[in-house]
Amino acid sequence: MVGGAGALRLVGTQEVRGGMSDADSRLHWRDAMVVTLLAVVLVAGLVHFGRGLGGSSRGPGAGRLEGSSTPAGPTGEATAQLEGAPSSDPASPAPGGGTCWDGRDTTSLRLCGLPDGARGLAWVFPSFARDREQCHRARPNADSYPVVESYECVQQAMGQPVTVTYEQVRDPAQVDQWLQARIGAAHRLTIPGAHGGRCVFWDLVARPARITGLYLGFPYVVSVYAATPHAADRAWHKLVEQRPPQVVHGVKV
Repeated sequence: MVGGAGALRLVGTQEVRGGMSDADSRLHWRDAMVVTLLAVVLVAGLVHFGRGLGGSSRGPGAGRLEGSSTPAGPTGEATAQLEGAPSSDPASPAPGGGTCWDGRDTTSLRLCGLPDGARGLAWVFPSFARDREQCHRARPNADSYPVVESYECVQQAMGQPVTVTYEQVRDPAQVDQWLQARIGAAHRLTIPGAHGGRCVFWDLVARPARITGLYLGFPYVVSVYAATPHAADRAWHKLVEQRPPQVVHGVKV
């Protein structure tokens, strides 16, 4: 029994060893085949992929992406520049030059500065330039708002003498407050427009009757004085000419 058991154990051991040896041979052969096939497939894929990369780098438009750190499409600013449109960046200067109020050519109207003196008033108020021969320099009124320069033009409306004054003031907001205190907010009409627009005050009860217009964003004021409300209204509509706020600095080309 002992010998039989040893023989069984021995035979069993031999059978196990013999079975592992055969299996190992087959597994090693199969593994070698699989590795070889995988290597062939991998090499073929790399060759194909490499050709694809080479084709894209030489294809149409490939140079546009050279040196680009962002493979996605161009930014909004770059697209705007390519299409010739204004940049979406609010800090970028808007294109468009023109002619300043004093006749100088400019790349941007913001470089023109504000109209100044008699020449500036003649630009802001074309009626002052037209009627200049009927005008004279006026003295500042101590009871009024601060004035830099003022001119009075004596003219006619409805057969009655009227006075039109053109003024460059220090602060349009101060003029607005002064007129509201004197004439009243109920007699104030706002005219929307660029740079805050304009406003008009009318006092047709006092004598002389008065109509005053001012730019809310620029220091220029024009007033009409007449003996009657009808004459003041007539003079305002027939004698006074003002430029729109958007062309106070100058005119775009």
